[in-house]
Amino acid sequence: MKNIYKITLFFFALSILGCKKDLLDKTPKDRLSPATFFQNESQCKQALIGIYNAIQPNATPSHFYQFDYMSDNGYCQDSWQGSREIGEWLTNTSSWAPYAKWTMDFTIISRANEFLQDISNATVSETVKTQMSAEAKFLRGYAYTDLITYFGDVPLITKVLALSEAYVSRTAKSDVLTQIISDLNDAAADLPVSYSGTDVGRATKGAAIAYKAKVLLYNQKWTEAAQAAQDVIDLGAYSLFSNYETLFDEAHENNVEVIFDIQYISTTQAQPWPSSALSLSSWPTANVTADLINSYYMTNGLPITNANSGYDEQDPFKNRDPRLAASVVLPGSSFGSSTFIPSVDQVPCGARPRKYAALGIADVNNCSLNTILMRYADIYLMRAEALIESGSTEQEIYTLIDKVRARVNMPTVESVEGVGLTQSQLRNIVRHERRVEFYNEGTRYADMLRWQDASLVHDVYGYDKALLSNPASPATWTFKQIKVETRTFDASKGWLWPIPQADIDINKNLLPNNPGY
Repeated sequence: MKNIYKITLFFFALSILGCKKDLLDKTPKDRLSPATFFQNESQCKQALIGIYNAIQPNATPSHFYQFDYMSDNGYCQDSWQGSREIGEWLTNTSSWAPYAKWTMDFTIISRANEFLQDISNATVSETVKTQMSAEAKFLRGYAYTDLITYFGDVPLITKVLALSEAYVSRTAKSDVLTQIISDLNDAAADLPVSYSGTDVGRATKGAAIAYKAKVLLYNQKWTEAAQAAQDVIDLGAYSLFSNYETLFDEAHENNVEVIFDIQYISTTQAQPWPSSALSLSSWPTANVTADLINSYYMTNGLPITNANSGYDEQDPFKNRDPRLAASVVLPGSSFGSSTFIPSVDQVPCGARPRKYAALGIADVNNCSLNTILMRYADIYLMRAEALIESGSTEQEIYTLIDKVRARVNMPTVESVEGVGLTQSQLRNIVRHERRVEFYNEGTRYADMLRWQDASLVHDVYGYDKALLSNPASPATWTFKQIKVETRTFDASKGWLWPIPQADIDINKNLLPNNPGY
């Protein structure tokens, strides 16, 4: 699909408001019109790509890595990027991040609705109509999954609205969820299991079922979520990529683990500014918290807080879960062609992300590294979590988590945590596994929202950079954790974002806003 993106993107255009009636009745001469555009498969594909194009970040705070900054995994000290106030629980109705997400998701939805209306009359085969309509429904379901996760009740719009219908009210989250499941079921029924050639990257049957599992899990439909995850497994289309460290390299894109991603291509369709390469490797704001680093177990499977783990606080990265070094630029580790020395780097916490940093890239503003949105490891852990929350403590839960650990040669649950574990113990294990497996993939903050665990909102700690100037001498290489930022959970706001003020100013029917706003 990287090559497909070379096609000029089609953007749906609405008639100019306020014109005379006879002008509105005329076919536009100076721009593309749905009435004249859907004449062949190529044009329909261009319109479809217009929907796919909208899943790319539309603003700085909507980039995936910003959502790790909002969580206990990371920190961005520059307020202008939009994630700091979210992490500090100071979100308000004028905050940039909620506005960017709201706008991005409704752009996807409006384009999908326009596409579904117009392709019905397109002069293409029914086979093409069926598949492309399924892709549009998948993307609409994808966007609504995002919206109800962050905003709760949102307007449910499944058709192109007339101006007289535009002042919509919010729809109950449960009703939106029903529509999401319907869209994803329709998509799964008509999408292929896989593609080849330039079509790789388009939505598949597996993607539709995987997002169905996700939205069911996020909405505590445990039995249904577990079954949807099993349905993905039963497709036999995916497996874990053998090397966790290189899973996120451009050389291994579209590998056997990827279920759905955002596809980029150098120059023609590079990552929107600021790219992950620019932000994670060059900007002084890509902080990894000490809390995240501390959460990775030792290679013997024990947490660093266990007296028998062998952890040395002055040699803190020795014998740690391999996912730590693969995901984080640690003090004294390689940083491109150099060694990372915190005292001369500007990130306050003294550690940077490695995953998605695309270290060594020639032009950080021309990064074509795909962003993985859904991968097979998540299917294993979603099914495990759904089974746990449904009340099961069966062996399959252990097996699912063990498969994810085995890729990086970490010990099994049975060999370290033991067998016959309670629901609470298994819950803690799967939540830990999600954190270390998916660091810097934009999932942690959403996990915090759905788990509603206020203990995860706490002060940010990093390393005292002044003590980390020369790894050759203990006198100049001492690890001491210091407080970097204060974060306090605001219970009055709970776990939802506000409806953006800019939209409320236009449409008062969106009120009342979420609690605390």
